[in-house]
Amino acid sequence: MVEPAPLTKQELASKLVQEIAKNGEDIPEKFLHVNGFPEAIDAPDLWKNSLLIDFSVLTSSTPAAADELAKLRSALSEWGCFQVINHGIESSFLKELIEVGKQFFALPLDEKLKCSAGDDIFQGYGNDSGYAGTQKINWNDRLFLTLYPLHLRKLQFYPHKPEKFSGMIEEYSEKLAAMTEATYKAMARSLDLAEDSFLKHQGKNAPITGRFGYYPRCPCPQSILGIKPHSDGTCMTFLLPDNEVDGLQVQKDEVWYKVPVIPGALFINFGDLGEVMTNGIFKSAIHRVVTNSDKDRLSLAAFCTPEDRYEIGPLSELVTDDQPQKYKKFDIHEYRRVFFETYAQGSRTLDVLRL
Repeated sequence: MVEPAPLTKQELASKLVQEIAKNGEDIPEKFLHVNGFPEAIDAPDLWKNSLLIDFSVLTSSTPAAADELAKLRSALSEWGCFQVINHGIESSFLKELIEVGKQFFALPLDEKLKCSAGDDIFQGYGNDSGYAGTQKINWNDRLFLTLYPLHLRKLQFYPHKPEKFSGMIEEYSEKLAAMTEATYKAMARSLDLAEDSFLKHQGKNAPITGRFGYYPRCPCPQSILGIKPHSDGTCMTFLLPDNEVDGLQVQKDEVWYKVPVIPGALFINFGDLGEVMTNGIFKSAIHRVVTNSDKDRLSLAAFCTPEDRYEIGPLSELVTDDQPQKYKKFDIHEYRRVFFETYAQGSRTLDVLRL
């Protein structure tokens, strides 16, 4: 299967979820999960204790860092995700960044369509309907942008409105790049590896791609998902949530758990490429997004992947007699091909990559 053909602007406009919601149309069947989906449970203590990491301590040289490293390893081994506080990015800045994203989606349709991409489904304004296959379509629109490194950004897809959008994205991207490097180093230390073990398999121009996801209020949230269950095709993903509306949920042992919004915190989840690189020691988190009948929701996900020229496979240090190699080696182009095939079928890419 090849990557799906991009939609024309006219085709895109007819498929935008925001337009369907705004016009009060009957919800098309392609969105509806007629049998519903399992409800998630609250477990607030998880996110106050074992799945909440203090980044300032984690990256320090104090004795307390050892405890945070142990917590990091446990969280990624058991859950594949955690929330992080005290990461050095001001809460007021993050709140304003979400607001600027909302302002973009509030623009007239013609203005937003200026940011749609003609031949790249990972850039610009649109939604995921083009590669859903026979699966139900997600209730969201999105703005995909290359965030980092700066010279790889495709500015023709960057909004000119709001005026402060590009400047804020550039500032956030540089802070996020520094945070990504520090997180990779901490992950390596938690596994008793050399600090650069993950970094040397990424490349100096390892891209970070951002996805503003906009979830309009939904008249039947019990039957429609903002994003269906999936794991990310990344090493790791940083998520900046909307402080006003939750919606993210993660799965462990077939049970769904709500992820509470912690003001100023970032949510970090491991992806498929990360699970492969750690030979299955760290888990790729299965997650979904539910919809809300009362409020719109916006989030910003930042996807961290190696440069395309790198071969992906388990780190040699993590392949032992007790932990045999679990995944084959592959290049990023092969992964993307398999990803599109499995996404359209509603299955997991990792299942195809297992030895």
